Amino acid sequence: MIPTSDIGVDGFMNGLRRCGLEPIVDSGVVTFKVEAPTGARAGTPVPTGVSADELTGWPAIPPHWVHFPENVNFPRSNTQGSLVAGWLKHSRQIQGWGNAVEPAQAWISHVRSVLSEAA
Repeated sequence: MIPTSDIGVDGFMNGLRRCGLEPIVDSGVVTFKVEAPTGARAGTPVPTGVSADELTGWPAIPPHWVHFPENVNFPRSNTQGSLVAGWLKHSRQIQGWGNAVEPAQAWISHVRSVLSEAA
């Protein structure tokens, strides 16, 4: 059984902290910075986030939308406005969620992979 402290928004943020990140909530979006391993944004910390309302099923259900500042562009992406001013959310399916020991690490890997495609 998953401890209550690892479920929902608090669980997501606790997991990010265990992975060495410093998440904050901004306008209803849990934000944090990651670096892409490759691509145009490699080596540069980029703000990203997940809507708190998408984390009600965390970690059993991973979020669908990834939020980035508007200046982070992708060759192909379904986008909608973000709750954070000047940001867009991008539609992305996570593959291979599997049995990650630390679900937040799986999410960070997913976001880093998505960010590798950014211009």
